[in-house]
Amino acid sequence: MSFNINKRDFLIKMPAVIGAATLAAPAVVNAQNYMASSSGKVGAALERELVPVTYCPVSMQKQFQSNEKAVQGKPYADFFNSDIKVPAAWANGLQHGPLPLDKTLTPGIADINKLLDASYTNAIPDSGYALLDGPCAYVQSRIEMPGVTAAMFRWWFTWHPMEKERYMLWFPQAHVDIGIQDAKRLSDTSLTYEQRLYNNPNPITEFIGASAMKMVIHFTDPVELGFDANAYKRAGFTANASGIIKPATDPNTPFIFMVHLARDTDRGLELFSRYWIGAHPQMRRFPGGADTAALVSKMGLSKDSVEQTAYDMAVHDMTEFNHLARLLPAIYAKFGRP
Repeated sequence: MSFNINKRDFLIKMPAVIGAATLAAPAVVNAQNYMASSSGKVGAALERELVPVTYCPVSMQKQFQSNEKAVQGKPYADFFNSDIKVPAAWANGLQHGPLPLDKTLTPGIADINKLLDASYTNAIPDSGYALLDGPCAYVQSRIEMPGVTAAMFRWWFTWHPMEKERYMLWFPQAHVDIGIQDAKRLSDTSLTYEQRLYNNPNPITEFIGASAMKMVIHFTDPVELGFDANAYKRAGFTANASGIIKPATDPNTPFIFMVHLARDTDRGLELFSRYWIGAHPQMRRFPGGADTAALVSKMGLSKDSVEQTAYDMAVHDMTEFNHLARLLPAIYAKFGRP
């Protein structure tokens, strides 16, 4: 596999969401207020809060056409849906520039543990992006998924890597391919979720903006990533899909530190996500991290292109996880039960 990034891929693009999303009044996104307005239920009240994603780069449009053909004949083909919607407030919140740096986190141990403190997470915007030292792209999101549970979330991360067409359901325009190093272990229901997923690499190909990126995800125990075990437990998180992501052509060099922490609430699943992409000094704490800055330099990534990557990743995260929120209850009901 090859890792294909160049400066042309990061030229400033049109807004990722147009129409009602970009015309909405500016607002600070707050997941709890949004969920309260929909009473925590999937239905008409929630649908009125959503707007369609109506812009995709041409490369993603062509990928959708290819994916649509690929899923034909699969038992889950009916779940392949181009009707991608996101909350208007989320879409609008990404159209007003980068976050202030005092509202961001570094990938350092002290900072990431702030995610386990409600007094911190309730005081910052739920979504946004920024450019950090390094250079390093930064993305944050807090998404609530009505009707979704931690059990569904854990099932999804053991089910979708088994076939690339399942991965395509998640983001039909952007997801291209996925694999798993040890499929037998991932599918072994006698093991715990953690035993099945952790240290079982997922090679993936997906579009971030107009760029096709080939990476390998290494899902990892959150404690190994620097989270405090007791604080994690007190915060009520019961599903983790965090890890280090490395380019397929540089398998020993961390390029992305990804955090996905989820917990059940009376409003549905609450998911906290963070991405650090690039050469922040704190990436050095991971094995191979001393080489990340050289990797970024080799790619020819400037501060401007890394900042554009942050925005593109924020749009990608917003799109795929809000789409998963709408998809997961029904697909789990059909395929997730014994």
